[in-house]
Amino acid sequence: MMLFKLSARNIRKSMQNYLIYFATLILGVAIFYVFNALGSQTVMLKVSSNTEEIINLMNEAMSVVSVFVSVVLGFLVVYASTFLMKRRKKEFGIYLTLGMGKTQVAKILVIETLLIGVISLVIGLLLGIGISQGMSVVTANLFEADMTNFQFMVSTSAIIKTIIYFAIMYVIVMALDVIIVSRAKLINLLYAGAKTQKNHAKNPVVCVLVFIIAAILLGTAYYKVTAGVRTISDFQGLGIQIAKGIIGTFLVFWSVSGMLLAIVKRCRRFYYKGINSFSVKELGSRINTTVFSGGIICLLLFFTICILSSAMAIRNSMNHVLETCTPVDVQFSKLYSYDAAEDYDMTGHNVEENLKACDIDTSKLTDVTEMILYAPEDINIGDFFGKAFAESGSEDYFKEASMETMHIGEYNAFVSSFGGTTIDLAEDEYVILCNYGEMEPRYNEGLAEGQTVTIKGKTYHPKYSTCVDGIVHISNSESNAGVLLVPDSVDMSDCDFWYDIYSANYNTTDQTEVDALNEYYSDANFYKLQEAKTEAFVGEDGAYYSMNCETSKRLRDNSVGLTAMIVFIGIYLGVVFLISGAAILSLKELSEAADSKEKYRILRRIGVDEKKIRHSLLAQSGVFFAMPLLLAIVHSVFGMQTAMFILTAFGRGGLLGSILLAAAVILVIYGIYFVIT
Repeated sequence: MMLFKLSARNIRKSMQNYLIYFATLILGVAIFYVFNALGSQTVMLKVSSNTEEIINLMNEAMSVVSVFVSVVLGFLVVYASTFLMKRRKKEFGIYLTLGMGKTQVAKILVIETLLIGVISLVIGLLLGIGISQGMSVVTANLFEADMTNFQFMVSTSAIIKTIIYFAIMYVIVMALDVIIVSRAKLINLLYAGAKTQKNHAKNPVVCVLVFIIAAILLGTAYYKVTAGVRTISDFQGLGIQIAKGIIGTFLVFWSVSGMLLAIVKRCRRFYYKGINSFSVKELGSRINTTVFSGGIICLLLFFTICILSSAMAIRNSMNHVLETCTPVDVQFSKLYSYDAAEDYDMTGHNVEENLKACDIDTSKLTDVTEMILYAPEDINIGDFFGKAFAESGSEDYFKEASMETMHIGEYNAFVSSFGGTTIDLAEDEYVILCNYGEMEPRYNEGLAEGQTVTIKGKTYHPKYSTCVDGIVHISNSESNAGVLLVPDSVDMSDCDFWYDIYSANYNTTDQTEVDALNEYYSDANFYKLQEAKTEAFVGEDGAYYSMNCETSKRLRDNSVGLTAMIVFIGIYLGVVFLISGAAILSLKELSEAADSKEKYRILRRIGVDEKKIRHSLLAQSGVFFAMPLLLAIVHSVFGMQTAMFILTAFGRGGLLGSILLAAAVILVIYGIYFVIT
């Protein structure tokens, strides 16, 4: 009982030291619970069977990610515990001097760890349960689900999982603390506070040279992952740029401490004002002794910014993509053999005839349009890429691949069915339809140069100097790699058929009927209807040409599910990295401040005003926190461009709003740790 009272008193007495530890544990528990409770929350949502499968996949992915998160949080808890042990070594030495055995000291540590663990678990779980109710609304919004069954709930499985994972962390911490105390020598414990990390002055000239090297490494890496991104052909090339960025980051932190003092000393009026000379030397000393941890924190913040911004940008982009790329309710398509006979007769074998042959009900369809895409042998994709591409000799397969071609009248009929913008073509003009980010710049280069195309002896000129953003296939991504639109007068009768596309809307807005139609045209049911009439899909060349059916509902469900999974995992990892970086920075700052206590006592003795001392500490902490964040922001300016290039398939909109939202999350959590510190 005495040891328990002593442990409780120690926690109250050392609350300043324990505050960062408590905050980290509470936030860690809350975040861990929130994301592991998603499985229970999604059970209440009324969603389609297709979305339900994706939700199950997301919950499985969350379980895997949680293992990684627990390892990260475990290292963080151990690191924080090590900091606390360092601060209290002298206290433990006094206990031993007063006759207390190492076993009793170890028991005190175990009791303290248990108390802190139980308190942080309870508060963290309560906070997590509260946050998870708001997360339920976010989840329903992401999955576009019906929340009529929503109710306040507590996930028992998430609570059990959280307790088990954090209990394992606490056991490891207790074991390490006991080992440290049992192996420590009394003399080392008593004089632990007098030992400080040695700080060796750096040659300013060497620091400047190292900074220049760091700038070169970072500058070339920035260029390669932005303007020169197309020259990176494999993961090895990307890995080299990542390595340059990491090395450059550590070199910046190594060089800044020496440069800082040299630069500020030249500003004599500032340097010798008040206690600025003391503050600058203290700050340089702190940066000098935290090169490795400062670099790690900067990289963690960089990952946080990129992960959070990318995850949120994907969500915003997908909303835009779904609005523009799924404009009709249902679309049937039929892909013909690339080398189909030129004289192939589609009569009786096109989509409309196939639907009738399979007794597929089309009575509920309206705004019906049909488009035929051809594959002319003498019109290739590479013909439209411009001189630079033609002279480069790269990607020669584009020079051999046929360009999908269709008549402008059929395209205009299609876009008119959903209120889109039609295009007027003169008899000697053409347009390229494209929204795929990888291909657009290549076409635009050729269109800007006025590339012409010759069809049956007649020359056609581009109507616009850039591609038209549009689609012919409904999709949940901007995947139209290019369609050539030509006047209706162009004779394509002797060209190979490529696609026959049959689009329509439902003639009802009643949700029950719409759901029934989506189920009727689902994958399983649609192919079942086809299987009964296989003879209807055998062409005159003996090949089998089956139909494909896509509904905007199915595409939306697939897209929404994938997007939600990416967003949740991104936020989960981003917040954990942010907490880790901010906590490590706070603990390092407190450790450095504790080691400098005697210096501040001397300042007080010689009459320095208390307000100036506090101002000095605030300025040092501000710069200490700002440095890794500012460098991480610079990294992110270039890193986000690369991330968006890689994630082009998800769309290209909503980046600014996502960055602002991610910045708000980072500033709140990072700001909390700064204020506590």
